[in-house]
Amino acid sequence: MILSLLLLACGGRDDSTFGDDIIPTEDQIRVNMPIASDAAKSPDDPEAWAHYYDVTRNVTESVNGVITVVLGVTWGVVTTQTPSWTDEAESEAIWGPYKDSGLDPYSVGVWVKQAEDESYTWSLFMVPNGGTVEADAVAFVAGEVEAGATREAATGKFIIDFTAANALDPSNNLVGTFATEYSYDEEGVSALVATDDYGFENLPKYDAVYDYDEDFEGAGEMDLAYLADLNLSGTDEIVTLKSRWQADGVGRGDGQILGGDLGVENVSASECWGTDFLTSYWVDNAGLYEPVGEESACGFTPASYADEASFSSTD
Repeated sequence: MILSLLLLACGGRDDSTFGDDIIPTEDQIRVNMPIASDAAKSPDDPEAWAHYYDVTRNVTESVNGVITVVLGVTWGVVTTQTPSWTDEAESEAIWGPYKDSGLDPYSVGVWVKQAEDESYTWSLFMVPNGGTVEADAVAFVAGEVEAGATREAATGKFIIDFTAANALDPSNNLVGTFATEYSYDEEGVSALVATDDYGFENLPKYDAVYDYDEDFEGAGEMDLAYLADLNLSGTDEIVTLKSRWQADGVGRGDGQILGGDLGVENVSASECWGTDFLTSYWVDNAGLYEPVGEESACGFTPASYADEASFSSTD
Protein backbone atom coordinates (compact mmCIF):
# COMPACT_ATOMS: atom_id res chain seq x y z
CA MET A 1 0.00 0.00 0.00
CA ILE A 2 2.85 2.44 0.75
CA LEU A 3 4.25 1.83 -2.74
CA SER A 4 0.88 2.30 -4.41
CA LEU A 5 0.32 5.63 -2.66
CA LEU A 6 3.61 7.04 -3.88
CA LEU A 7 3.17 5.63 -7.37
CA LEU A 8 -0.11 7.52 -7.64
CA ALA A 9 1.84 10.67 -6.90
CA CYS A 10 4.15 10.18 -9.89
CA GLY A 11 2.85 12.27 -12.78
CA GLY A 12 4.53 14.32 -15.47
CA ARG A 13 6.24 17.64 -14.70
CA ASP A 14 8.55 19.87 -16.74
CA ASP A 15 10.16 22.10 -14.12
CA SER A 16 13.20 21.15 -12.02
CA THR A 17 12.63 20.17 -8.41
CA PHE A 18 14.88 20.48 -5.37
CA GLY A 19 16.30 17.05 -4.58
CA ASP A 20 16.28 15.62 -8.13
CA ASP A 21 19.94 14.65 -8.15
CA ILE A 22 20.35 13.09 -4.73
CA ILE A 23 18.03 10.07 -4.68
CA PRO A 24 19.51 7.40 -6.98
CA THR A 25 17.22 5.43 -9.27
CA GLU A 26 16.89 1.73 -8.39
CA ASP A 27 18.78 0.60 -11.49
CA GLN A 28 21.87 2.45 -10.32
CA ILE A 29 22.38 0.27 -7.23
CA ARG A 30 20.54 -2.94 -8.02
CA VAL A 31 22.26 -6.30 -8.50
CA ASN A 32 21.89 -7.54 -12.09
CA MET A 33 22.97 -11.13 -11.64
CA PRO A 34 22.66 -13.23 -14.83
CA ILE A 35 19.67 -15.56 -14.66
CA ALA A 36 18.82 -18.83 -16.38
CA SER A 37 15.10 -18.27 -16.97
CA ASP A 38 11.98 -17.28 -15.09
CA ALA A 39 10.85 -20.91 -14.71
CA ALA A 40 11.59 -22.54 -11.38
CA LYS A 41 13.00 -26.07 -11.28
CA SER A 42 12.66 -28.72 -8.61
CA PRO A 43 15.84 -29.61 -6.66
CA ASP A 44 15.14 -33.24 -7.66
CA ASP A 45 15.30 -32.36 -11.36
CA PRO A 46 18.67 -33.42 -12.87
CA GLU A 47 18.47 -30.20 -14.85
CA ALA A 48 17.99 -28.13 -11.67
CA TRP A 49 20.08 -25.02 -11.24
CA ALA A 50 23.09 -25.11 -8.96
CA HIS A 51 22.00 -24.67 -5.34
CA TYR A 52 24.31 -21.77 -4.53
CA TYR A 53 23.40 -20.03 -7.79
CA ASP A 54 19.74 -20.32 -6.84
CA VAL A 55 20.35 -18.99 -3.31
CA THR A 56 22.43 -16.10 -4.63
CA ARG A 57 19.82 -15.19 -7.21
CA ASN A 58 16.97 -15.30 -4.68
CA VAL A 59 18.84 -13.19 -2.13
CA THR A 60 19.89 -10.57 -4.66
CA GLU A 61 16.37 -10.34 -6.08
CA SER A 62 14.95 -9.92 -2.57
CA VAL A 63 17.38 -7.09 -1.83
CA ASN A 64 16.57 -5.57 -5.23
CA GLY A 65 12.89 -5.53 -4.35
CA VAL A 66 13.40 -3.53 -1.17
CA ILE A 67 15.84 -1.10 -2.79
CA THR A 68 13.56 -0.64 -5.81
CA VAL A 69 10.55 0.24 -3.67
CA VAL A 70 12.40 2.76 -1.54
CA LEU A 71 14.75 4.51 -3.95
CA GLY A 72 12.87 4.06 -7.21
CA VAL A 73 9.57 5.37 -5.91
CA THR A 74 11.14 8.19 -3.87
CA TRP A 75 13.10 9.32 -6.93
CA GLY A 76 9.88 9.20 -8.94
CA VAL A 77 8.10 11.52 -6.52
CA VAL A 78 10.83 14.16 -6.19
CA THR A 79 11.43 14.30 -9.95
CA THR A 80 7.82 14.37 -11.15
CA GLN A 81 5.95 16.28 -8.46
CA THR A 82 6.02 19.85 -7.20
CA PRO A 83 6.73 20.05 -3.45
CA SER A 84 3.72 20.78 -1.28
CA TRP A 85 5.91 22.83 1.07
CA THR A 86 9.35 24.44 0.77
CA ASP A 87 11.65 26.53 2.92
CA GLU A 88 14.29 27.96 0.60
CA ALA A 89 16.20 29.55 3.47
CA GLU A 90 16.63 26.12 5.09
CA SER A 91 16.94 24.22 1.76
CA GLU A 92 14.10 21.97 2.84
CA ALA A 93 11.06 20.56 1.05
CA ILE A 94 8.13 18.17 1.50
CA TRP A 95 6.17 16.26 -1.13
CA GLY A 96 2.67 15.12 -0.18
CA PRO A 97 1.51 13.49 1.98
CA TYR A 98 -0.45 11.42 -0.53
CA LYS A 99 -3.51 9.29 0.14
CA ASP A 100 -4.86 6.50 -2.07
CA SER A 101 -8.46 6.25 -0.83
CA GLY A 102 -10.68 6.85 2.17
CA LEU A 103 -10.02 3.29 3.33
CA ASP A 104 -6.32 3.92 3.94
CA PRO A 105 -5.42 4.50 7.60
CA TYR A 106 -2.54 6.85 6.70
CA SER A 107 -0.99 9.01 4.00
CA VAL A 108 2.65 9.02 2.83
CA GLY A 109 5.08 11.85 2.08
CA VAL A 110 8.71 12.60 1.24
CA TRP A 111 10.97 15.07 3.07
CA VAL A 112 14.39 16.30 1.85
CA LYS A 113 16.83 18.77 3.42
CA GLN A 114 20.16 20.01 2.08
CA ALA A 115 22.92 20.83 4.59
CA GLU A 116 25.47 23.64 4.24
CA ASP A 117 28.09 21.16 3.01
CA GLU A 118 25.62 20.11 0.24
CA SER A 119 24.97 16.71 1.75
CA TYR A 120 21.33 15.67 2.12
CA THR A 121 19.06 13.98 4.61
CA TRP A 122 15.72 12.60 3.48
CA SER A 123 12.88 10.45 4.68
CA LEU A 124 9.62 8.76 3.80
CA PHE A 125 6.99 9.44 6.45
CA MET A 126 3.48 8.27 7.29
CA VAL A 127 0.74 10.41 8.79
CA PRO A 128 -2.21 8.61 10.46
CA ASN A 129 -5.68 9.74 9.44
CA GLY A 130 -6.73 12.79 11.41
CA GLY A 131 -3.13 13.69 12.20
CA THR A 132 -0.85 16.43 10.92
CA VAL A 133 2.65 16.36 9.42
CA GLU A 134 3.93 18.67 12.16
CA ALA A 135 2.61 16.66 15.11
CA ASP A 136 2.04 13.10 13.97
CA ALA A 137 4.37 12.17 11.10
CA VAL A 138 6.29 8.92 11.61
CA ALA A 139 9.46 8.46 9.55
CA PHE A 140 9.67 4.82 8.47
CA VAL A 141 12.59 5.39 6.08
CA ALA A 142 15.50 7.72 6.88
CA GLY A 143 18.38 8.34 4.52
CA GLU A 144 21.52 10.39 3.99
CA VAL A 145 23.46 11.25 0.83
CA GLU A 146 27.04 12.50 1.04
CA ALA A 147 28.07 15.86 -0.45
CA GLY A 148 28.96 15.88 -4.13
CA ALA A 149 26.26 13.42 -5.21
CA THR A 150 25.33 13.41 -8.90
CA ARG A 151 23.25 11.18 -11.14
CA GLU A 152 26.52 9.45 -12.14
CA ALA A 153 28.18 8.94 -8.76
CA ALA A 154 27.06 9.06 -5.14
CA THR A 155 27.46 7.55 -1.71
CA GLY A 156 24.64 7.27 0.78
CA LYS A 157 22.68 5.15 3.19
CA PHE A 158 19.16 4.58 4.44
CA ILE A 159 17.31 2.51 7.04
CA ILE A 160 13.76 1.18 6.87
CA ASP A 161 11.81 0.64 10.08
CA PHE A 162 9.19 -1.89 9.00
CA THR A 163 7.94 -2.23 12.58
CA ALA A 164 6.99 1.46 12.61
CA ALA A 165 5.07 1.05 9.34
CA ASN A 166 3.38 -2.07 10.67
CA ALA A 167 2.23 -0.22 13.79
CA LEU A 168 0.28 2.28 11.67
CA ASP A 169 -1.07 -0.35 9.29
CA PRO A 170 -0.84 -4.07 10.15
CA SER A 171 -1.48 -4.93 6.48
CA ASN A 172 2.16 -3.91 5.97
CA ASN A 173 3.15 -7.24 7.52
CA LEU A 174 6.94 -6.94 7.35
CA VAL A 175 8.65 -6.11 10.66
CA GLY A 176 12.20 -5.40 11.80
CA THR A 177 14.77 -3.10 10.21
CA PHE A 178 16.63 -3.11 6.90
CA ALA A 179 19.65 -0.80 6.61
CA THR A 180 21.92 -0.24 3.63
CA GLU A 181 25.01 1.77 2.76
CA TYR A 182 25.62 2.15 -0.96
CA SER A 183 28.03 3.69 -3.43
CA TYR A 184 27.92 3.85 -7.23
CA ASP A 185 29.92 5.45 -10.02
CA GLU A 186 30.64 4.88 -13.71
CA GLU A 187 32.41 1.59 -12.90
CA GLY A 188 29.73 -0.15 -10.89
CA VAL A 189 28.00 -0.40 -7.55
CA SER A 190 28.67 -1.65 -4.03
CA ALA A 191 26.31 -1.93 -1.09
CA LEU A 192 26.14 -3.30 2.41
CA VAL A 193 22.83 -4.41 3.90
CA ALA A 194 22.15 -5.35 7.52
CA THR A 195 18.83 -6.65 8.83
CA ASP A 196 17.67 -6.94 12.43
CA ASP A 197 14.76 -9.21 13.35
CA TYR A 198 13.55 -8.75 9.78
CA GLY A 199 10.81 -10.78 8.12
CA PHE A 200 7.08 -11.31 7.79
CA GLU A 201 5.16 -10.88 11.02
CA ASN A 202 4.14 -14.51 11.53
CA LEU A 203 7.21 -16.16 9.98
CA PRO A 204 10.85 -16.60 11.11
CA LYS A 205 12.85 -13.36 11.36
CA TYR A 206 16.46 -12.86 10.28
CA ASP A 207 19.51 -11.08 11.57
CA ALA A 208 21.76 -10.92 8.53
CA VAL A 209 24.57 -9.01 6.86
CA TYR A 210 24.87 -8.84 3.09
CA ASP A 211 27.63 -7.18 1.06
CA TYR A 212 27.99 -7.01 -2.71
CA ASP A 213 30.03 -5.44 -5.45
CA GLU A 214 29.14 -5.54 -9.13
CA ASP A 215 30.46 -3.85 -12.26
CA PHE A 216 28.05 -2.68 -14.89
CA GLU A 217 29.19 -5.41 -17.26
CA GLY A 218 27.48 -7.90 -14.95
CA ALA A 219 30.32 -9.55 -13.00
CA GLY A 220 29.97 -9.44 -9.25
CA GLU A 221 30.49 -10.83 -5.77
CA MET A 222 28.16 -11.38 -2.83
CA ASP A 223 28.91 -12.08 0.84
CA LEU A 224 26.09 -13.21 3.09
CA ALA A 225 25.99 -14.16 6.78
CA TYR A 226 22.95 -14.82 8.91
CA LEU A 227 21.88 -16.49 12.15
CA ALA A 228 19.69 -19.60 12.02
CA ASP A 229 18.76 -22.36 14.44
CA LEU A 230 19.25 -25.16 11.94
CA ASN A 231 18.45 -28.05 14.27
CA LEU A 232 15.74 -26.17 16.26
CA SER A 233 17.66 -26.61 19.50
CA GLY A 234 17.35 -23.02 20.66
CA THR A 235 20.98 -22.21 19.73
CA ASP A 236 21.77 -20.29 16.55
CA GLU A 237 24.37 -21.29 14.00
CA ILE A 238 26.15 -18.79 11.73
CA VAL A 239 25.51 -19.53 8.07
CA THR A 240 27.75 -17.83 5.49
CA LEU A 241 28.00 -17.78 1.72
CA LYS A 242 30.40 -16.05 -0.64
CA SER A 243 29.32 -16.08 -4.28
CA ARG A 244 31.30 -14.83 -7.27
CA TRP A 245 30.09 -14.64 -10.85
CA GLN A 246 31.24 -13.50 -14.26
CA ALA A 247 29.19 -11.42 -16.68
CA ASP A 248 28.26 -14.54 -18.66
CA GLY A 249 26.85 -16.22 -15.53
CA VAL A 250 29.71 -18.61 -14.73
CA GLY A 251 30.06 -18.61 -10.97
CA ARG A 252 31.03 -20.20 -7.68
CA GLY A 253 29.66 -20.29 -4.15
CA ASP A 254 31.55 -21.26 -0.99
CA GLY A 255 29.45 -21.79 2.12
CA GLN A 256 30.10 -22.51 5.80
CA ILE A 257 28.14 -23.28 8.96
CA LEU A 258 29.92 -22.12 12.10
CA GLY A 259 29.25 -22.33 15.83
CA GLY A 260 26.00 -23.56 17.28
CA ASP A 261 25.43 -27.11 18.49
CA LEU A 262 25.19 -29.25 15.37
CA GLY A 263 27.94 -31.51 16.71
CA VAL A 264 30.19 -30.59 13.79
CA GLU A 265 32.77 -27.87 14.34
CA ASN A 266 32.80 -26.46 10.82
CA VAL A 267 30.71 -27.51 7.83
CA SER A 268 31.95 -26.20 4.50
CA ALA A 269 30.83 -26.71 0.91
CA SER A 270 31.80 -25.38 -2.50
CA GLU A 271 29.83 -25.39 -5.74
CA CYS A 272 30.59 -24.13 -9.24
CA TRP A 273 28.25 -23.63 -12.20
CA GLY A 274 28.63 -22.78 -15.86
CA THR A 275 26.66 -20.63 -18.29
CA ASP A 276 23.84 -23.21 -18.10
CA PHE A 277 23.63 -22.61 -14.32
CA LEU A 278 23.91 -26.34 -13.65
CA THR A 279 26.32 -27.74 -11.05
CA SER A 280 29.72 -28.42 -12.59
CA TYR A 281 31.55 -28.96 -9.29
CA TRP A 282 30.48 -29.79 -5.73
CA VAL A 283 32.42 -30.80 -2.65
CA ASP A 284 31.59 -30.66 1.06
CA ASN A 285 33.25 -31.93 4.23
CA ALA A 286 30.12 -33.40 5.83
CA GLY A 287 29.02 -35.95 3.25
CA LEU A 288 25.92 -33.92 2.36
CA TYR A 289 26.12 -34.89 -1.32
CA GLU A 290 28.34 -36.94 -3.58
CA PRO A 291 31.26 -34.97 -5.04
CA VAL A 292 30.74 -33.68 -8.60
CA GLY A 293 33.32 -32.68 -11.21
CA GLU A 294 36.80 -31.22 -10.84
CA GLU A 295 37.68 -27.88 -9.27
CA SER A 296 40.02 -27.13 -12.16
CA ALA A 297 36.90 -26.57 -14.31
CA CYS A 298 35.60 -23.78 -12.02
CA GLY A 299 35.58 -20.19 -13.16
CA PHE A 300 36.97 -19.18 -9.75
CA THR A 301 39.65 -20.92 -7.69
CA PRO A 302 40.46 -21.47 -4.91
CA ALA A 303 37.60 -21.45 -2.41
CA SER A 304 36.94 -18.15 -0.65
CA TYR A 305 34.64 -17.84 2.35
CA ALA A 306 32.73 -14.91 3.82
CA ASP A 307 34.17 -13.85 7.17
CA GLU A 308 34.22 -10.82 9.44
CA ALA A 309 36.56 -8.96 7.07
CA SER A 310 34.04 -9.40 4.23
CA PHE A 311 31.69 -6.84 5.77
CA SER A 312 32.90 -3.26 6.11
CA SER A 313 30.24 -2.18 8.62
CA THR A 314 26.90 -3.21 10.08
CA ASP A 315 25.77 0.28 11.09
